[in-house]
Amino acid sequence: MNPDRSTSFTSVVAGLLVGVGLAGAGWFAIGPDHVVYAVIVQGGFLFMALLIGPSLVDTARSRYQVRSFEPRIYALLGAEVVRRALDVVGWNRVIKNMRQANNEELGTSGFPRGTEQSETGHLLGLAATGLLVLIAAVTSHPAGALQILLIGALLHVYPIMIQRLVRFRLTHRPTRSNRLER
Repeated sequence: MNPDRSTSFTSVVAGLLVGVGLAGAGWFAIGPDHVVYAVIVQGGFLFMALLIGPSLVDTARSRYQVRSFEPRIYALLGAEVVRRALDVVGWNRVIKNMRQANNEELGTSGFPRGTEQSETGHLLGLAATGLLVLIAAVTSHPAGALQILLIGALLHVYPIMIQRLVRFRLTHRPTRSNRLER
């Protein structure tokens, strides 16, 4: 196993242990119907996504293509408002610094890769959220399922939309020749 692969494997195992461990321990210690459980589980899923997401980025990159109609839908759903709020509180600056510290590729060439990694991580967190919502609903915890779903949507769906918006803007920037033609 080469060093990159061993680091990826370690990240995947650690991420799964944290995400699944917090979900399982919290279920029995706090109970799925308590809002604190939903917050703690989503924190674990975010950490899991941070560790596992970069390891699972699709090398073909076909699913990362943003279609031209998507930004309008995301804007209607409020993703741009959430992105601006994250700018105001400084979260985007923190993420930018993390990406620059972890990436040798800086600038516009490495930035799309960072959005892909982030999107993949949040998709993984969303999948874990969906599975936990299903388990909570099936085990007669509808209030817990709803809380987990709402917090999960806020912490995973909006970041996915924001990553896709940013990537669309990066890939559809007007070039100098496009501006001269107008």
